Amino acid sequence: MLNTRKSATRRFFLLFLFYFIWIGFTQASSLDCAIHSYDETATVKYIHDGDTIKLLDGRKIRLIGINTPEVARDIQPAEAYAFQARDRLRSLLQAHNNEIKLVYGREKQDHYQRSLAHIFLADGSNLQAQLISEGLANAITIPPNDRYSNCYQQTEKQALCARKGLWSKKILSASDLEDSASGFRVLSGTLNSIRPSSKGIWLELEHDLSLRINSQHKPLFNMKRLESLLGHTVIVKGWLQPKKDPKHGERFYMQIKHPSSIEEEKKYLEC
Repeated sequence: MLNTRKSATRRFFLLFLFYFIWIGFTQASSLDCAIHSYDETATVKYIHDGDTIKLLDGRKIRLIGINTPEVARDIQPAEAYAFQARDRLRSLLQAHNNEIKLVYGREKQDHYQRSLAHIFLADGSNLQAQLISEGLANAITIPPNDRYSNCYQQTEKQALCARKGLWSKKILSASDLEDSASGFRVLSGTLNSIRPSSKGIWLELEHDLSLRINSQHKPLFNMKRLESLLGHTVIVKGWLQPKKDPKHGERFYMQIKHPSSIEEEKKYLEC
């Protein structure tokens, strides 16, 4: 009888230990932004802003998985934290003699002919994750370049909970948008309806904001999950555009390409 009790206690202890080891492994894996192999080494010549650099050989590199605020251009003033993001990227690069390692995305170029890559320093640190962790960049996943997506999203959650940088202010409501608003935005609003179409899915939010999911990205989205968000306040992130010749209730639209771009506000802000 005594041996049986000891055996049961031992099994319970081993299961308990295995559980915590598994939990630790899962968390470590989900936050693993580390490099295991890379495609190329290069030298940075110039930093345009927090998410775009120019290499010594003249190529422009757009950092995958993030968006940083826009610096001043022409008559457009700089967005909040734009210069901080650019200067932080510059200081990180200068500390490593502007030498970087690149891991290219499955889609290697954008429509501006910029190369798309994750950037690492000689010590293996991920530059995107560093900027996100300091609240100087938003995590944004654009398929098919979803490598490190989980890591970037969870790193952003930590920055949000710590109220760092971009997260030091309240998330803007769609109701507060000016008619001229455009560019990357993180917004809150109630999801009022979901309308399938031949070209994908339209999600209608309050305050005349429409979200578009193209047919090519539709398979990434779980319809039951989207339907569960109806009537709830959600957080959406992406590039906002004013509608041309808008009808009533169609002021803005935003194309979302990945499920991480829409989440229930309560869950998104949960720390």
